[in-house]
Amino acid sequence: MKKLLYIVLAALVLVGCKQDDPQPPSLIMEGWIDANGHPVVMIHQTYVLSFGNDSSRTIEETVEDLLIPFGKVTVSDGEQEVILTGRLDTAYLPPYTYSSTYIRGQVGKKYTFTAKYNDFYATATTTIPPVASLDSLKVREMEDKLDVRAYMHVAPEGYYAFFVRKPGGKQFELCPFDVFEGRDAVDGRMEVKVYRPFTETEDGLIGVDFQFRNDPKKDDKEKTYRLKVVRLDEQAYRFWKAYNELAITKGILFVPVYKNIPSNVVGGYGNVSGMGASFYDILAARDTTYRF
Repeated sequence: MKKLLYIVLAALVLVGCKQDDPQPPSLIMEGWIDANGHPVVMIHQTYVLSFGNDSSRTIEETVEDLLIPFGKVTVSDGEQEVILTGRLDTAYLPPYTYSSTYIRGQVGKKYTFTAKYNDFYATATTTIPPVASLDSLKVREMEDKLDVRAYMHVAPEGYYAFFVRKPGGKQFELCPFDVFEGRDAVDGRMEVKVYRPFTETEDGLIGVDFQFRNDPKKDDKEKTYRLKVVRLDEQAYRFWKAYNELAITKGILFVPVYKNIPSNVVGGYGNVSGMGASFYDILAARDTTYRF
């Protein structure tokens, strides 16, 4: 869920910077805490591009140099404050996360995250809304692809997003187009066409795959996607909506790549989202209707 996020957030502070007038590095903090889940946070520094040796470096190599493995990250729910433990975690980029089993997200609570490292100091506050849940989910076969549609009741004042983890994947990715407000519903009920996010095409380019894949050569275990349905507070919604729009429109002529992405981090950049999340496994193999 986080690979594009680093690129987006780093880009925010690069816009307008001149090669001969580099800006001092700032702290980027990104992460989330699910209802009944543990916090996951990543911290790293911003990066000013240079036109020299940088062209030969991969984004992974650059990010590894910028991650902060020995910072101090804490989270408070107003009753207790917990220091998060850092560890190598190759499921994410940057490949290092801070977390703790000593605190678990609760619906309705406000969480304050702080990150300290040398002269860097940043804070972010988020809340966990009520958990979003599906009524049903319908899978329809279309040759080697599947059309997946979710049905759910939503609150008019609520904000929602869909994420998906593909078979064998390690992290969730935001589903393009699936960030929305509850007020868009008809009589409080939404039909959401669930899109699989960015994928590699046959010619090696990155494009948008609008449906889940159905590979007849794989057994059922290798066809199971995990869907994450979340309700967000307004700050998190504004961030993910802007991020979603940037991810969809990048590379389209006349559509600007850079835009102001809202941040709830004070003293740095980024976003920490409280998520009222529920999870669903989808077997991408046949026509199926799941009822919950």
